[in-house]
Amino acid sequence: MLTISQDIPDFVLSSQLDNFTINVDKQVTFVLKQSNTVILQESYTPDSGNQIRILDLFSLMESYLLASPMTQFSYEVSASGETTVSKTFTVLLCRPIIPCSAEDFVTNYFLTTLAGCDKITSFGRTETLYLTTGKLSSGGTTIPVTAECVFVNDQDKLLKSTRSLGSVADYGIRSVDVSPSRFTQSGYRLLRYTILAGARKQTFRVDQDRPVSVGLKFRNSFGSVETFYFVGGDTQEPELTRSAAYFAGQYRTYHVNEQRKHTLSTGYIPESMFSLADDVARSMEVWLMDDSGDIPITITESNTSRSDADDGLFAFTVSYILSSRYQQRLRLLPDIFDDSFDDTYN
Repeated sequence: MLTISQDIPDFVLSSQLDNFTINVDKQVTFVLKQSNTVILQESYTPDSGNQIRILDLFSLMESYLLASPMTQFSYEVSASGETTVSKTFTVLLCRPIIPCSAEDFVTNYFLTTLAGCDKITSFGRTETLYLTTGKLSSGGTTIPVTAECVFVNDQDKLLKSTRSLGSVADYGIRSVDVSPSRFTQSGYRLLRYTILAGARKQTFRVDQDRPVSVGLKFRNSFGSVETFYFVGGDTQEPELTRSAAYFAGQYRTYHVNEQRKHTLSTGYIPESMFSLADDVARSMEVWLMDDSGDIPITITESNTSRSDADDGLFAFTVSYILSSRYQQRLRLLPDIFDDSFDDTYN
C-alpha cells in the first residue's frame, strides 16, 4: 500500500523542507509541479525497508521562490495498482532554521531576521516591515497595524501615543512603511516606537544624533526588501588592471579594468541587530540608496565575526563594488536656487 509517512505541511517554510518519505513496496513515480510547470518527474525504487526518501526539495523550488517568495506547489505520487496521492501546498522562502511551525512564525513575527529584537533607526531613514498569514487568496478580513510611540520634551516629560497605520489584507506578503518620519509630535522628540500587527511586534529605537550613514537595501532571508544603515564610514580602494602591448612599435595600453571597492562599517551595534547584519552579508541582491535612485551593487567580502564576551562591542564590515561595468560615479553640484531665481545665480 502506498502511504506518505513524512508529508509536507499545507504551509511550510523553505528551510523546513527536510525530506519527503514514501512507504511503498513497489516502484513509484513522483511529480513535483509549480502551477502547470513540471519541476521534477522521476521514478524511484524503495529501499530494503520499503521506503523512499526524497531529499533537498528546496533546491528544486529555489528559483521559483526567488522570483515570488511565497508560491504554491503540488506533488503527485503514483504506483501501479495503487491509489494516486496528490497534494497542493504553499512554501514561503526562509533561509534561517526556525524552531516553530510556519503558521506560528508568520502569526507572531514580521518577515525579518530581527524576529522581534529592537532595531536602531534615525530620522531621514526608510524603514519597511513585511507580514503575511501564509494565505495566497483573500480570507475576507484585514489586519490592523498600529504604532505605539514614546516622545519626550525638553523638560524630560514623556508622552505616549498610539497611531493607526491602517490595515493590510490578510493574504499574500504585505508591506508597511514604518519610517520614523511618520511619527512626529509638536514640541516633542521621538524616542522609540513599536509596530503592532496582531501578535507581531517590532520596536525601533531612534538615534537622536542622526549620524551620517550609508544606506543599503537588500533582499532578506524571506525574499523581502529591507534596509540597513552603516554609520562607521566608507573606505574606497580603487583597483586598476592595465593590459598593454606593442602597436606599430609603440607600447600602448589597450584596456583598463577598474574595480572600485567600497568597505562599509556598521559602527558599534547592539546584539539585537547582529542577525540583521548577517542577513545583509548573505544577501544576493543589494542596492546602494542614493539621492538619484537605488544603485545595484555586489557584496564581495564581509566580516561579521564576534564572540560571546559579556563586554564585547562589535562592529561589522561589508565590501562591495558597483554591479555596473562602469565603476566611477560623478556627483554633480546641486543648484543653489530654485527656478524662481535668475539662472545667473545657479
